[in-house]
Amino acid sequence: MLLAVRRAVGGVLLVAAMLTGCAASPEERAHENVQDRLDGVHGGFLERRTHDPTSTGAAAVESLDAYGYSLETTVGPDEITFLRAVGSVVESGGGLSYEQVSVGACVLVTVRFGEGGSDRGSVTTEPVRCPEGVQFDTEKGVQTVDVVTTDLETRSDDVGEPPPDRSVCHSGELCTEGGG
Repeated sequence: MLLAVRRAVGGVLLVAAMLTGCAASPEERAHENVQDRLDGVHGGFLERRTHDPTSTGAAAVESLDAYGYSLETTVGPDEITFLRAVGSVVESGGGLSYEQVSVGACVLVTVRFGEGGSDRGSVTTEPVRCPEGVQFDTEKGVQTVDVVTTDLETRSDDVGEPPPDRSVCHSGELCTEGGG
């Protein structure tokens, strides 16, 4: 009986040690969140460009960054670049074990103009060094961060065709959005 209790307690301790040992640290979680933010910025620019693939100059800036969230915008003859500062704040623990970590990154979004026809251009989003004194857009508002990183994955995609404005239903199929 005592051996069975020891095995049960040992098993519980082993599982607890494995769970706490394998958990990501707050800094690792914040870094993952910043990669997610880069991916979100990239996806947003790609989606907006999909709906307006031919605009250039000020019209393209207006359609791509309508609210002016970019720190810097540069308009060139073949492309537009936007510099954004994104970050994440992760809290863990409580009481005496409370910990808060913030990580940020500057990302450069390059929107290359297409040459027409099937070439609708491309969007590339990559981490870059931040200018001095940058504050980062985090879940908790705009603020400074503990760690600034450039260790993020670059994203690059060709601008595709926009999705249809509404669902197209074919005879015999279930149609859930209007149509017939």
